[in-house]
Amino acid sequence: MNPEKQEYELQHFNFSSDEIIEQNRFMIKTVIQQSLTEFTDEFVEARNMPTDQAMELRSKCYPTALKMFEDCTQKLEELAALYQSTFTIPDNVLLPSDLMQKKNYTAEYVQELQQEVSLLDKQFRQDCVFRAHLEDEIMLHQHLLPFLESEAKLIELVDQYQREEIVPAEDAAVVQDLADVMQNVLKL
Repeated sequence: MNPEKQEYELQHFNFSSDEIIEQNRFMIKTVIQQSLTEFTDEFVEARNMPTDQAMELRSKCYPTALKMFEDCTQKLEELAALYQSTFTIPDNVLLPSDLMQKKNYTAEYVQELQQEVSLLDKQFRQDCVFRAHLEDEIMLHQHLLPFLESEAKLIELVDQYQREEIVPAEDAAVVQDLADVMQNVLKL
């Protein structure tokens, strides 16, 4: 396999398909050898074989295990093809780290971006505080709205009573002054 491609897979998966294939082959070869050796040892013990025959039988374990492993080659190749198709990154796929290398981002540029993010974060937090202040103002105005409506009704009544000459002009002036004060408070 291409060493560049293998390095690419190592970055993405933390292993390469070639590495997994080799580990799998080694594991199968080891399991076959150990199984055959243990089977032979148990067979020798069960038969109470003489030492010469036992040594001859044990000496044939390694070539037999090698032959058994060779018999598995076709299935191992199929398994290797499966690993390679599963754990191979297509040539047209970029990792996020490749995008930075492709665009030649420098450490200074990344630092500038981080500063910009920091400034935007600060602005966002300030905007959140401002919004909370505005929401408090809206709640205050909503709370004062019934008083404004009652003030408007009061002024209408004062005007009506003045026209009908029910309320003296001095009392109407007091109510008007009160209405002006309320208007000034609301402007604050």
